[in-house]
Amino acid sequence: MANPEELGQQWDARQLPRRGISASEPVLRSDRRSARVRGIVQDGHAHSTRTPLARRDGALEHAAVSPFAAIRRSRRALVALALSFACGLMGCSAPRHGAPRPAPASHGGALTLTVENDSFSGSDNNYTSGIGLGWSTDEVGNYGEGSFVRGWAELWSFLPFVLDEGHSTYASWTVGQEMHTPDDISDPDPPPTDQPYAGVLYVDSILAARGHDWEHRWSLRLGVVGPASQADDTQTWFHDVIGADEPMGWDQQLPNEPLINLGYDAAYLLFERELGTSAKLRLVPVGGAAVGNYFTGANLGLYGEFGWNLVDAFGISALRGGFDTSSTIGVGPVEGWSVSFFGSVGGTGIAHYLPLDGTVFSDSRSVDSEPFVGSVSAGLTLRRGRFVLGFARTITTSAFETQTENAEFGTVSISWFF
Repeated sequence: MANPEELGQQWDARQLPRRGISASEPVLRSDRRSARVRGIVQDGHAHSTRTPLARRDGALEHAAVSPFAAIRRSRRALVALALSFACGLMGCSAPRHGAPRPAPASHGGALTLTVENDSFSGSDNNYTSGIGLGWSTDEVGNYGEGSFVRGWAELWSFLPFVLDEGHSTYASWTVGQEMHTPDDISDPDPPPTDQPYAGVLYVDSILAARGHDWEHRWSLRLGVVGPASQADDTQTWFHDVIGADEPMGWDQQLPNEPLINLGYDAAYLLFERELGTSAKLRLVPVGGAAVGNYFTGANLGLYGEFGWNLVDAFGISALRGGFDTSSTIGVGPVEGWSVSFFGSVGGTGIAHYLPLDGTVFSDSRSVDSEPFVGSVSAGLTLRRGRFVLGFARTITTSAFETQTENAEFGTVSISWFF
């Protein structure tokens, strides 16, 4: 099993030539970071903010290392140690020394509309519907000084991997709404043993840092649960449009409560093989943890993908999981067609899940949730030029003791690169 120091040396040795620097040159992390997030003047000329190091008369200029930089390095060391330990348990190797992945085509950002509904799978219970509108950025280094995107990334640059040399950083934001209902929506007073009515309105903010084989994602969710989410009006309107039964029990929904949730997720490119001239197969272990009054727990899973002209991004992800923009992060418009068949299997250990366990700061309906929930999903993603279309179907095991059937829902995602 590779130790964190070896992994860091391997990553630096691979990434420095990409940036035009010899691996033998002394490079401080603080130099790489400071040069990456500001314009560099060399020989009297402005240079790209991607330039990793400032030079003057052939000598390297080293910035002083602040106490905050030392704290950041210690945090990164701890994270690297944990990731290396997990990697050893899974039997994976250190990142490969192959040629760097080609940089994606530059773009002006991507807009993603995601719609989830259990009617896509022929049911109408538990997690019944969700809708989200997300925006993902190009690489943060392509945005100018003083821009909102650059400033937002710099604000959170104390997080491990964010704006680090050897990683490309991307940002995304999503406004989303979720609806959770019991089995019988015609009952105005559902039994206390069934899923409570719950509506959630939120904004997700994600910073993704991508290396050659790793992707690290930090997430922040802010929102509200309860009547303020307006989920009851949304579901009633939608059922009227499609001619479905009117939900009658929203008066019993969870009360208003603000939401805050923090999360970290990582993905590792464990295996990738080219099959012929354009087909490719890859396997990606994923895992993460979150804490907050919406969800507290941890997850571990395996993502697999097969297709033609694959891009270096996931197929569509469920809005419910908080990564609906994952199909547009780290990539850009494609030439010709890209076709991806993907699937995943995973499990989640749950300490608290608001739609089932109820609100934290006030009394509400709740059910006895299961401490572990398994899930499996499969789907298809099509890309052509600036357009991305995807569909997936997800099935989960019982999430609470008195649940009568497994939850199923479908996800449709449409993206456009500007």
